[in-house]
Amino acid sequence: MGFFRRRTKPQELPLGSGESQVDRMMVEKMPVFLSKLHSEHPPRWVTVHADRLESVTGFESPEYMAEATNHEVWSVSHFVGDFPFVRGFLNEVQPGQTARFDDVSGKYTLDD
Repeated sequence: MGFFRRRTKPQELPLGSGESQVDRMMVEKMPVFLSKLHSEHPPRWVTVHADRLESVTGFESPEYMAEATNHEVWSVSHFVGDFPFVRGFLNEVQPGQTARFDDVSGKYTLDD
């Protein structure tokens, strides 16, 4: 048994609480899986799954992605704090959708 226990049911915010989807992701402690290249480059593609986010910069090669030490896990608050332009997408997204960001303006294209 590991040090961390997976919650069986994520914490839910009461309806009508006025909380954004990003706030819900933070409360649920949804992890963000990303490459270490995010220390040098902003996200290019961000994918939202029901239980996690995934982000890549577009500079990762298949060999780079195959190496486990090239990946990190962040909190949503850390991710949005470092890359605030993704907030709009995260507040509008449905699980399974991927956004492509061409710059840091916050504009995105869905790549479903």
